[in-house]
Amino acid sequence: MNAGDMEKLAKMAAKEAVSESFVSLGMDISNPISVQGQFAFLRNLHYAARHARNVVIAGVLGALVSGGVYACWIGFKASAAAPAPSATGSSSPR
Repeated sequence: MNAGDMEKLAKMAAKEAVSESFVSLGMDISNPISVQGQFAFLRNLHYAARHARNVVIAGVLGALVSGGVYACWIGFKASAAAPAPSATGSSSPR
């Protein structure tokens, strides 16, 4: 067996392995346009899931930042509305 025969054998084995892999995934390799369409659908599904994840993360971060700003604002309003402590140190007027 020479190098050319070994190369042909390797190519045939690779083609058979790839075709069996696609068939086990439920893809008809005799129609390459259909396989391309299936891969395009999977790619679009992947991009949509990534976009949805990014939107959810942005929403959660926005809610956290808004809550933090609101808590600071409420604290500021409470400290501004509180009566100033008296300089004499007694709490009861005479």
